[in-house]
Amino acid sequence: MTELSKTSFIIQCIDKVIVNDKVHELKEELDKDYKYLVGIAISNTNASEKSILEQVKIKGMDVLPERFEASHVMSSGSVAPNKRFFSWFKPVPVSGDEMTIKFYDPSWSSNYNLQVQLLLTNNPEEIINVLFA
Repeated sequence: MTELSKTSFIIQCIDKVIVNDKVHELKEELDKDYKYLVGIAISNTNASEKSILEQVKIKGMDVLPERFEASHVMSSGSVAPNKRFFSWFKPVPVSGDEMTIKFYDPSWSSNYNLQVQLLLTNNPEEIINVLFA
């Protein structure tokens, strides 16, 4: 397994309180010190299995297909840390770019905090070796 330096990656979190069964928009600038997005995870057990990522965009371009089932990127603490992220085979170039996520939970029944975790790196080859180990 490749040993990673302390600064080779960062997990950036985007939080949003989900207060109804409408589409919620999350917007955040990605850390400008990192050049690539290599993975995404939703670490919330309160979101329903029917939740949808209506859009996930960076620089106006789709990162995931529209109406992507959020259950494909949901993870929990019982999953090994290097297996929690849905990862792309080709890193997505970023550098302080704004990410927009539109999230919809049609089975919403009470307020919860949605946490979207983004795996950013400057060394995608090192990270990919760890993610697929």
